[in-house]
Amino acid sequence: MTAMTATPLAAAAIAQLEAEGVDTVIGTVINPAGLALAKTVPVRRTNTFAYPGLGASPTWHGFAVDQSGIAFSDEVGVIGDQRLRIDLSALRAIGDGLAWAPAAFFEQDGAPVAACTRGTLARIEAALEEAGIEAMVGHEIEFLVVNPDGTQRPSTMWAQYGLAGVLEYEHFVRDVNASATAAGVGIEQFHPEYYANQFEISLTPHSPVTAADQLVLARIIIGRAARRHGLRVSLSPTPFADNVGCGAHQHFSLSTAEGPMFSEGPGAAGMTTAGEGAVAGVLRGLREAQGILCGSIVSGLRMRPGNWAGAYACWGTENREAAVRFVKHVPGAAYGGNVEVKIVDPSANPYLASAAILGLALDGIQRKVSLPQETVVDPAKLSDTDRDRAGILRLPDDPREVITALDNSETMRRVLGDASIDAVVAVRKLMQERYTDLNPEQLANKFRMAWSL
Repeated sequence: MTAMTATPLAAAAIAQLEAEGVDTVIGTVINPAGLALAKTVPVRRTNTFAYPGLGASPTWHGFAVDQSGIAFSDEVGVIGDQRLRIDLSALRAIGDGLAWAPAAFFEQDGAPVAACTRGTLARIEAALEEAGIEAMVGHEIEFLVVNPDGTQRPSTMWAQYGLAGVLEYEHFVRDVNASATAAGVGIEQFHPEYYANQFEISLTPHSPVTAADQLVLARIIIGRAARRHGLRVSLSPTPFADNVGCGAHQHFSLSTAEGPMFSEGPGAAGMTTAGEGAVAGVLRGLREAQGILCGSIVSGLRMRPGNWAGAYACWGTENREAAVRFVKHVPGAAYGGNVEVKIVDPSANPYLASAAILGLALDGIQRKVSLPQETVVDPAKLSDTDRDRAGILRLPDDPREVITALDNSETMRRVLGDASIDAVVAVRKLMQERYTDLNPEQLANKFRMAWSL
């Protein structure tokens, strides 16, 4: 990304926002710990929020998920100031007097901040475009409905994927759907999930940065709707130690001027040669990218076979226990063939997670990485010998091991840059140092609402 000057909103546009009842504009960023941070301005100051922006300490990149920790480093400290600038092209009215826009970090001289996660994803998107590749990303949101104090709600009226769950929360579900539509957020489906009081929303695919922006806005909409109905939502990977956890799976598709990479090709499951390289690149890099995709202090509690969390680094067509699930194009489907990365959880920064996945895919294409053999069964049912023979690795659930792998990864540092990796490693390590002695139940209880909005 290059330094830019935002185009001011015309006075008439601001007047239109005011006519719609907007009096306050929220700008958000997601930091390396996955926290949504924000500043607000009166609507008349919208242009100032876009350029030159509002001041923010470098410590924003080091805020941790325990409500008090700051991961100080040479780059993150009390000295210096950066600018938060909202993207006016993504500004949305979201009801009840509020408008929202995503923001990015810039230096005081206008240069992009290297650790800015939205900027990192924009750079990866630009690299794909330069290579003649169009990427589309579709996000899923899994969340658990809880009481305002974070305690568990009754599950009397619940069955896995059951109608009873929809009817029990009918007004909340309808509120989310209506609010999303009004704000321009595309919901493809909204349904009860496996665990009691757990729901999943699938969002309409978009280009990478736009898709991540939409995910952030969708979470805001869900959180606001929950409050209106006397509820809260947990976006923790493991809200309760005894449940299957919540994922934040990401689907992506790639295409060139010649057509889609994940269908109509001569390779495995109908992939093109480049498509195979993309999947192989993601699969090869998962072990080292895990610290970004699912590296929080509670992520390991979810990363277990049987949770549909992708605990084994392998790929398979419609294999929900594989870390990389390939979704084949079928006639009449709204979207073509795509790839789902199942290990991503809600503690991940969505911009950085997409940047890691797409950066690895591009790396796999450019380096012509070979695709391993497809796993056509539940990998947990294979013997250790069969998994070893197939090159199927069990992804670790120890956060210390996960973060060490990221910190030492030459591939991830080459793909995303040192600033992004160092920032993630710092906030993850701080939580490990502070809370390594807590048992699973204590960890789940402490961080249940850490990523909630």
